[in-house]
Amino acid sequence: MSRSVRLIAAMLLLMASLTGAEQARPLSAEDYYYCGKAKYHNKDYSGAIEDYNKAAELAPDVAKIFGSRAAAKRKLGDKKGAIADAQQAARLGDKKAQHILRFLGYDW
Repeated sequence: MSRSVRLIAAMLLLMASLTGAEQARPLSAEDYYYCGKAKYHNKDYSGAIEDYNKAAELAPDVAKIFGSRAAAKRKLGDKKGAIADAQQAARLGDKKAQHILRFLGYDW
């Protein structure tokens, strides 16, 4: 499934769950992650963080969730929060986060 199709599917699932659709399945961490990505790309950084928070609750061992949440926090000026999430992403194996933190002089 292509990335754009997953984003659309995740948004539809989220909308269905919010409208009380009877047959909607519970949203997964991946659903929340892709909803967050869509909101991030639409510059709704606070909304993206909310979705990333839900994704992180469901899948606390997925590095890309923390890396993406770090980017959204950075856009909102939350430097400490962004660094903390980037460090968590790095600890979980995110090579991009590790590279950025190393460049900035932070440990993880």
